[in-house]
Amino acid sequence: MIQLCKNEVRVLTHINEFISQLSSKLGRPTPTEPPKYVPIDVPHFHLSESKERASNFMNNWQALGGKGAIVNSHEDTVLCLTEWFGEQQSTCPNKDQAIVAWDMLPTIAESAFAALEWPLARYTQAAKKPRDRYLLASQAELGVTGADWGIALSGTLVVNSSPQRGRAISLLPPRHLTFIEASKLRDNLFEVLEELISLGVPPSAIEMISGPSRTSDIEMDLSIGVHGPIEVYVVLISD
Repeated sequence: MIQLCKNEVRVLTHINEFISQLSSKLGRPTPTEPPKYVPIDVPHFHLSESKERASNFMNNWQALGGKGAIVNSHEDTVLCLTEWFGEQQSTCPNKDQAIVAWDMLPTIAESAFAALEWPLARYTQAAKKPRDRYLLASQAELGVTGADWGIALSGTLVVNSSPQRGRAISLLPPRHLTFIEASKLRDNLFEVLEELISLGVPPSAIEMISGPSRTSDIEMDLSIGVHGPIEVYVVLISD
């Protein structure tokens, strides 16, 4: 703890000394015992049916500005991707790098892209050096990833990072597409955190994505796409 007093800098080495000075400034006696622990039991948001969980997640995701669809088959996925991206012309200088993706996607995603014959630039295979990967992602038009969990209560995607699943894919392209299985949906954040803790070794970074990037830092004017994609899509795969 550092205390600044005029031109003096002094280190408070003991917590009791810090509390004593704080109490003195507030005009209160210095406490001699810690406060009693008060258990708080907060009821958690809970859904009993997987279909209700999927519907709740999708409704909240779309309410936050994301686009999404629940698919049951390969054909549904192909139709969904065609409706979202099939009519848009690529402006990327290298069309083979217009879509950058994780090294491995859910099976239904791999088969859909193969059927459409849309080339995917794989994150680590297309660029071996990290700096080159960032450049690849920044020049792509669409980043494609999976997700580790989805939170029904808030319509949030939770993604763990790793060398093969770089955050650049979901942050740098102007559009981000996520595939997630319905079995990975959880009711609330507490359930996700419990599973994260059970992993033992935490990932290097965790992304929580709730709709497109937005900020009102500048003159309280809402701007979309400042710190990330301007458009976000999710394909929820029914189990």
